[in-house]
Amino acid sequence: MMTISIPLPPQAEAALRQRAAATGKDPTAIASDLLTRVLTQTTELTLERLEEISGESYCNFLASGMTDEQLAEELEQIKHDDRAKKRGITFSE
Repeated sequence: MMTISIPLPPQAEAALRQRAAATGKDPTAIASDLLTRVLTQTTELTLERLEEISGESYCNFLASGMTDEQLAEELEQIKHDDRAKKRGITFSE
């Protein structure tokens, strides 16, 4: 087991102390748990991870028969429509 000393910015230290107080755990134990979780977490986006993140939306996508390209185009259009709506711009076809 490795022991290290890490300088924390005041905001991070306050958040760590708050979490420790809320959970009744030692700040060192919480920091160790958090660091371990981050360092051992899989960053690769697997099919299982995608299903976990997106839930029902991913299942609906699979059932729709859409291609990845069609989905990308639809999401891009939704993004542009949403931005236009926020700016008060309306389009008519």
